[in-house]
Amino acid sequence: MSRLLKDLNKDQLEAVTTTEGPLLVVAGAGSGKTRVLTRRLAYILYERLAQPHQLLAVTFTNKAASEMKERVNSLLGGEIPSLSVSTFHSFCARFLRREGGVLGYDTNYTIFDESDSETLAKNCIKELNLAGSQFSPRAQLRKISTAKNKLVGAEDYAKRASGYFEKTTAQIYSLYQERLRRCNAMDFDDLLFNSVLLLGSDAEIGDRYRERFKYILVDEYQDTNHVQYLLLKSLLGRHNNICVVGDEDQSIYGWRGADIRNILEFEKDFPGARIIKLEQNYRSTPIILDAASGVIRNNEARKAKKLWTDREGGDKLQLLLVDSADEEAVAVVDFIQREQDSCGLKEIAVLYRTNAQSRPFEEHLRRENIPYQIVGGIAFYQRKEIKDLLAYLKLIVNVKDDISFQRIINYPKRGIGTRSLDNILSLAHSRGISGYELLLKIDDYPELSAKTRRIKPFIELIEKYRQEKESVPIDLLAQDLVEDVRFLEELRREDEIVAQTKIENIEAFIEGMAEYAEHNGEASLENYLADISLFTDIDTYSEIEDKLTMMTLHSAKGLEFDTVFIVGLEEGLFPLARAISEPMELEEERRLFYVGATRAKRKLYLASATSRYRFGEVESIPSRFIKEIPEALLERHERRTQRRFDHESGTYQTTGFFPAGRTRAPKATGVHYDYEDSELMRVGRIVQHPTFGRGKITSVEGYGESLTLEIVFTGVGKKKIMVKYARLKIVG
Repeated sequence: MSRLLKDLNKDQLEAVTTTEGPLLVVAGAGSGKTRVLTRRLAYILYERLAQPHQLLAVTFTNKAASEMKERVNSLLGGEIPSLSVSTFHSFCARFLRREGGVLGYDTNYTIFDESDSETLAKNCIKELNLAGSQFSPRAQLRKISTAKNKLVGAEDYAKRASGYFEKTTAQIYSLYQERLRRCNAMDFDDLLFNSVLLLGSDAEIGDRYRERFKYILVDEYQDTNHVQYLLLKSLLGRHNNICVVGDEDQSIYGWRGADIRNILEFEKDFPGARIIKLEQNYRSTPIILDAASGVIRNNEARKAKKLWTDREGGDKLQLLLVDSADEEAVAVVDFIQREQDSCGLKEIAVLYRTNAQSRPFEEHLRRENIPYQIVGGIAFYQRKEIKDLLAYLKLIVNVKDDISFQRIINYPKRGIGTRSLDNILSLAHSRGISGYELLLKIDDYPELSAKTRRIKPFIELIEKYRQEKESVPIDLLAQDLVEDVRFLEELRREDEIVAQTKIENIEAFIEGMAEYAEHNGEASLENYLADISLFTDIDTYSEIEDKLTMMTLHSAKGLEFDTVFIVGLEEGLFPLARAISEPMELEEERRLFYVGATRAKRKLYLASATSRYRFGEVESIPSRFIKEIPEALLERHERRTQRRFDHESGTYQTTGFFPAGRTRAPKATGVHYDYEDSELMRVGRIVQHPTFGRGKITSVEGYGESLTLEIVFTGVGKKKIMVKYARLKIVG
């Protein structure tokens, strides 16, 4: 017993030994929640309050579940095979293997992963004779998943559906479930959905499991969604012993269904619940904690608490102020080189809001021969949208490149299917030329189908850029190409969140071309593509253990590092543009910053650029999160040449982006809006937004800094925009 309890602080000890009734442990970042969970499990078993099979502990990752079980085994000195510690989905999968026959499933049912589900959804859409461009499988699966997470089945969804699009989604949902059944399969959401359904509909099974589990423990409770909450309620029997551990300040998965109300309303859902707060932090310096607390205290949806530590000293937060994304990467890599001698590369992390931001860091790290790993993403130039754009550029340079030709001949869709493509390539190869060269002489080949002959606009497009590539700067050429091919419109056909990420990747790609052109005298398209090929050859770097880590802020959850860099701290990027006018989404962005900041043990760097490429909308406003940090906790490193950041006003003093000799007015020219002139923004005005494109104002609310517009954007739909942060242009 002394080994179980001796190194716990007062609050941790109380959380471990309070075993009866509902208990909420509010565990601040770095406060030892895993220690509390494992000691609590071991304590219940050591005191013989329950047998191993009468305990259920659930968390969100297999790694966390495995670690928890190993620690309990170590504390008790042996393997405990009947102890149930797993993820929500693993528990439900085992439960349905045993009991799923009641719902008509065989015990050997298959679990479809995301790829399987997307293929099935695609088949269903095709079977219903629907246009995949109008009803993309991924977007439809997101809607189906949202319904399942709210415990709304296909039949109920159909009853509630109104309008063409909802009713069509209901058809897809219904057919999708029928096909899953025919395959004797469930997707990830079905595991939770069917478990809750079975526990509620079959009294014998429900009562048996409620009687079995005397104690339920839940990790990361702030990340649970509605159906997970219902699962826990369905398993909680007369014993009423449920302990949840979490931190509402670290709830960052609302975009995928997590409901912060589960933790905020725990006392309401479980009457008589006790609350214990773990506020002593064992990870970070007091300065880092004070800075993180200074930001998170601006949220309203939270329980009052303040992290503290008995550690002393620590460096101020280092604020890097730079001109551009490329200069941001240069500055960060410079400071990484300074830090790696004191802590090693594996103790350093670069955290960003979107995967698109990794591009300049990858390039500069490779130039400096600094090994790194990207967690939770793929290399920038391997992303599909980037490879598609590169394929266009490669074909423009080399018309014999059949690989690039095959990739883009039907992207965006031009009616050239697999059979037509095979015919083109077969005929071309028999003539000893490439597919594109064959198309240049398409009128000479009457054996090609009439459909294939409709490809002439594609030929004209490539020929246009083949002629321009020697005279137009490479970044401007790529930007024009994106517009002519209508890349953005094609991407927006998908789910809005997924499309936005891909658009940001393309923006980052073109920004990289501009920086390449600035720093290279012979910035031809051929040279650029050759250099990019070298950058993507990861085999030139040896695998070594001590690597820098780069990842999104979401991926960093649960990890810790000696030194952390949070980059891209600008309005519209972090926080994201779509969150600025939505209070709940903005609070989640702030929680995401809090999570990132509290990953740092010793040093925390913040970086903000005065310009970041956004298809001509280039001026950046510093993130509000910087201003929310007490000034006394920041040490600035000024690396800008054109503008200066004023902490009090939260703005830069001047504007500008392209270096001398590289300026060009963007195509969507117009007047930048000054929110103090409210007459300019009125119903009926046509405006240009850097992310959503062109739209029409349909309503106006507020005035001055609080002026908010409702705008209907072409191809995107209705958005509510706070003008102060939107960087709108009036174009009509």
